[in-house]
Amino acid sequence: MIYLLDTVILKVCRFPIVGMDSHSWGLSYKGYLWHNGEKKRFCEPFYEQDTVIGFHLNLYLGTLSIYKNRQSLGVAVTGLHHVNAQLYPAASSTSIETEVELGLRTSQYLSLQEKCCVTIARSLKRKIDVTELPLPCAMKRHLNSIT
Repeated sequence: MIYLLDTVILKVCRFPIVGMDSHSWGLSYKGYLWHNGEKKRFCEPFYEQDTVIGFHLNLYLGTLSIYKNRQSLGVAVTGLHHVNAQLYPAASSTSIETEVELGLRTSQYLSLQEKCCVTIARSLKRKIDVTELPLPCAMKRHLNSIT
């Protein structure tokens, strides 16, 4: 199992526990997304050698997106900006002969313009409301991509 996020630091265990409670989310190599002890199909299984799984945590939108070999599999988790605890990334595998390599890419600060766009996008009730705003077309397209 590949573990995504956890709000507590866990001790080493012999069985997968991330995704088994309400404070963690996990993705298994069988394509199931785990949270609160329940699983749901998220993607096709990935048994292939040299598969690269990536995660994009967007704390401004509160989303976690998953990638396989640099191709988006979609948004796996929403509402993370409402979690009132630290989020800790974790990775592991319960499959034999599996290698796990961790890399980190971060961007912690958004420009004031981007923060304003996120605030505007969150305040809109419907996507169509963007078209009614007195903004340049490029800005409207950008706001549509956020919502």
